[in-house]
Amino acid sequence: MAYCKSCGAYIPDGHTKCLACGLDQNQEEEKEYASGSAAQEEEERSRESREASRREEEERSRQRQEENRRWAEAERRRRQQRERSYGADRNDEDYTVRGARPKGYQSNRLLAALSYIPALFLLPFIFCSNDRFALYHARQGLILFAVTAAGQILGSAFGLGWIVTLMQIYWIIKGISNANAGKMEPLPYIGNLFFKDK
Repeated sequence: MAYCKSCGAYIPDGHTKCLACGLDQNQEEEKEYASGSAAQEEEERSRESREASRREEEERSRQRQEENRRWAEAERRRRQQRERSYGADRNDEDYTVRGARPKGYQSNRLLAALSYIPALFLLPFIFCSNDRFALYHARQGLILFAVTAAGQILGSAFGLGWIVTLMQIYWIIKGISNANAGKMEPLPYIGNLFFKDK
């Protein structure tokens, strides 16, 4: 026993069409099925579209991460190269004009300044033998030590030791001030006696 979905009238067995309103029950069911199928297909297309969008977003995110990783590696290599370039190959202009300082410059500058105190010129040769700045002042300290030692011997023979002492104090002050200022300048009068630093 069936009833019409539209008007509620009784539909005899074996009939699909309502005798009261003429609605065909089979056609109505086919329309409902077709409508449901269309909605299901639309939902499937929408789900596929969302999935494709998600994959595209994941791919863009992966590409951004890869670009950031490559940039970080390039930046790390660039910084390592820059730190290596601050070593023994720095020329005079790097110290005096551009103000570039090698890694560990503060401690090396102290050793460079101490090089002008008698016998302490050995410190840079021992502790920072790859730093051109410190070695330059160590060589200047060696020159100062040799000249003043010879001057004291000769000066004591002729009574002029006090002049050598005054000049030694002047050269020590000049050398220490050059080292503290980051300059690579020879000591006046004696700086180029044994070494020709260019």
